[in-house]
Amino acid sequence: MHEYLQSKKRPISLQLWCKHAIQMGLLVLFLFNGSLVSAQVLVNPVQNLSFGAFSQGAAGGTISVSNNGVAATTGTVVSLAFGGINDVLPAIFEVEAPVGTVISVSNGPDANLTGSNGGKMILHLGSSNPVTPFAVVNQTGRTLINIGGTLTIGNQSSTPPGAYSGTFYITINNE
Repeated sequence: MHEYLQSKKRPISLQLWCKHAIQMGLLVLFLFNGSLVSAQVLVNPVQNLSFGAFSQGAAGGTISVSNNGVAATTGTVVSLAFGGINDVLPAIFEVEAPVGTVISVSNGPDANLTGSNGGKMILHLGSSNPVTPFAVVNQTGRTLINIGGTLTIGNQSSTPPGAYSGTFYITINNE
C-alpha cells in the first residue's frame, strides 16, 4: 500500500527522515523510510501520525494528538474523528537494539507546511512515550516509541482547504 510498509531496513544517517502529506478534511501524516540508525540499532516506522478529519471553523486553532492517541482541539477547530478512517493516531516507530542500550529521541524544529492553495500550517512534534532517554529492556530487543504532535491551523483565508506538505526530522540516538 504505502512505500514504508514494503520497505526493508536500510542504512541512512543518525536522523530518521520523514515525509508527510496532509490533506484538509482528512489530515494524515505519512511517515516513510525505515532505516538503520547505527550498526546495532534499527528504526522502522510502524504507524502514521494521523490527525483524522476535522473542521477548522471560522477562526482556526490547534488540533493535537497525544503520544497515546488522544485528540484535543483549541479555538474553533472541531475533531470529526469517529473511528475507522478518521482515527487520530500517534506516530509509532519500532526501535530494535540490544537489551540495555540507552536510546534518546529528539525532535527537530517545528515544520512549516505549505498548502496547494497558498495556505500555511505549523506542525510541532510532541513528546515520546516512553520518555527518553530510556533503556531497552524487552528481551526481544524491540521497543515501540509513540510520538504525537500539534497542528496550528489558521482561519479559512490563511489556511484554505488543500494538500499541505513539508519535512520534519526526528533524531534517534543510542548513548
